[in-house]
Amino acid sequence: MMPPETIPDPTSRPSMRGFAARAGLEQAWAWIDARSPARDAETVEIREAVGRHAASDLAAGCDLPPADRVAADGFAVRAADTVGASDYNPIPLELTGQPVAVSVGDAVPPGTDAVAAIDRIRSDFGMIELVASVAEGEGIERRGDDVGAGTIVLAAGRRIRASDAALLAALGIDTVAVVRRPVVRIVPVGREIGDAGDLDSPMLAALVERDGGIADRRPAVPGGADALHGLLARPGADLILVAGGSGLGETDRSAEALAAAGSLDIHGIALRPADSLALGMAGGVPVAILPGHPGRCFAGYQAVAGRAVRRMAGGSTGFPFPQATLVTARKIVSPGGWSDFCRVRLTGDGRVEPIGSGGLASLWSVARADGFVLVPADREGYPAGSAVTVHLFDLPAGD
Repeated sequence: MMPPETIPDPTSRPSMRGFAARAGLEQAWAWIDARSPARDAETVEIREAVGRHAASDLAAGCDLPPADRVAADGFAVRAADTVGASDYNPIPLELTGQPVAVSVGDAVPPGTDAVAAIDRIRSDFGMIELVASVAEGEGIERRGDDVGAGTIVLAAGRRIRASDAALLAALGIDTVAVVRRPVVRIVPVGREIGDAGDLDSPMLAALVERDGGIADRRPAVPGGADALHGLLARPGADLILVAGGSGLGETDRSAEALAAAGSLDIHGIALRPADSLALGMAGGVPVAILPGHPGRCFAGYQAVAGRAVRRMAGGSTGFPFPQATLVTARKIVSPGGWSDFCRVRLTGDGRVEPIGSGGLASLWSVARADGFVLVPADREGYPAGSAVTVHLFDLPAGD
């Protein structure tokens, strides 16, 4: 049965009562999208822009190349003087005028209109001969052949690559307007810090940086609502991620703290294995409360919270992973009525199989996974032999 669309009363304390209702995954995404617009623009040097998103369209201010130039190493010639040249009828270069050796990037010598590349040349007994004819314009790059003035070389929203930086430098562009990276405050709740220390914050910081944000890690706070309230209300962040205290236990107080600091808009989501995830606002900033268990925290960030970081950084709402359509080696079991972040691994024959139970999400199962299949709420999994969309954490070897 599909989960009801009703959101529980945000002012009620849910401890030990059970969720009155769970929002659907699409409902959580809609909440994120409405509250996570791209940040404002800032201008940075092009070397600092790589990996960032262009804030607006950027047009070339000049032609590239700015003038005709040589595009092949060889000798500049007049094409008409090379007609008929072949291995059986070599033409001495001296007969075409004074030979002019040229290299890639040189200006085209006056009186020439082509370049005979080195593989068109034979040198015997000190005589340089053409062994193939050359067409007019061959070996020459004309002004504007690469980019014409006025061409949009960076479209708004494009994630800038190293090759883009090289192109901008060639066009004489030193700076570019990019979307400001959102500051994401990461707050682990003390009750979730076990003998192994804080496992969630370093993981979340790495994911935030991957998605284009600046991770602002804070020390763990006690599990009490009052201690967390201050960090939620403090200015300086574009998004706040709380790791832990999201559930319904007597000591789970993160949702209560969020309600007191602003609003608790969604608490409980029909998503395995991050069903206790909460969303709300504090000080005008979106807040996502993620489960404290690292495996569930990972799923909650990937499926929901990461979407906010990517949108704020100027990126797309989609998952930041390569996709592949692969066949299931074993059945994927899902309860139906819930979306399911199902961890999978690749088999030796190129198929995929689920790892562990969707509701448990052990840290080992997350570490071993090659990717995940997001099973929609209207399906009860996939039988063996089904073609499924797999979001791969890394490209398979050989790709």
